[in-house]
Amino acid sequence: MTSKSTVGRWMGAAVAAGAAVGAYAVAVEPLWLQVTRPKIHVRGLHPDLEGFRIALLTDMHAGGGTPLWLIRRACRLAMAERPHLVALTGDFAHDEAKSFQPVLDAMSGLSAPHGVWAVPGNHDHTVGIDRWHAELERHPVIRNLTNGAVLRRVGSATLCVAGVDDYRDGHPSLRALPPPEDRDFTLLLAHNPDQAERARRGHDAVDLVVSGHTHGGQVRLPFVGAVRNPAEFDDLYEEGLRRRPWTQVYTSRGVGTVGLTLRFLCRPEVAVLELTAAPRPARDSANF
Repeated sequence: MTSKSTVGRWMGAAVAAGAAVGAYAVAVEPLWLQVTRPKIHVRGLHPDLEGFRIALLTDMHAGGGTPLWLIRRACRLAMAERPHLVALTGDFAHDEAKSFQPVLDAMSGLSAPHGVWAVPGNHDHTVGIDRWHAELERHPVIRNLTNGAVLRRVGSATLCVAGVDDYRDGHPSLRALPPPEDRDFTLLLAHNPDQAERARRGHDAVDLVVSGHTHGGQVRLPFVGAVRNPAEFDDLYEEGLRRRPWTQVYTSRGVGTVGLTLRFLCRPEVAVLELTAAPRPARDSANF
């Protein structure tokens, strides 16, 4: 028979372990940035786009518990990877429009040969989308790509960089996309990864969607995954890379937090995506 003292020790150990996990989730992991370097395998990738690096920063949530020093550090980590392009996919501020200027100032150290591009998120709409557009208009580095598209020459390749308004609270449109024959690769910035479901038409020809919004769930449990995922297609776009028949989608866990300032098994992320040619499929052994 188990003695009362043994039961008490086990209960005490369980309480201590729970307290340690809670302290870690609140005080350690939300500030423990992780640089991820996923390879994006693309069939028919133009040779001049081989090794092209895209730094993805999203969901800063300034003013909502994310310190500006963490955002500055995320930017420094991104710059250390020497990206060719930087994509910022929304939720710059958390709950006050006055947070836009400080967070954008904190990100002024970003630079890339093919630009630093931004689209808004649902929180940016909620707290003041007109202010967001005004601050971007004045920013010396970051360019607003909402419902727009630009063509960039990368060697002899034509890269199309496009962006859309927020899927839920904005008015997203892909009408700015040039004809598919005018672009060798198309990158789409969209705060919500669900936007990929609206880019299925053949003439959209989007090769890669980069997003945030989900925070990876913020709290993940072993064998369960995210406790909560705000994406509509949550089984598909929880975090990381998903391949769809018509495109690929990378969903970052983001820099900041929403709701409670905590993370568990879901570190804040600075993603640096590298394009590489997909291997050719093996030839059918019957055809030789």
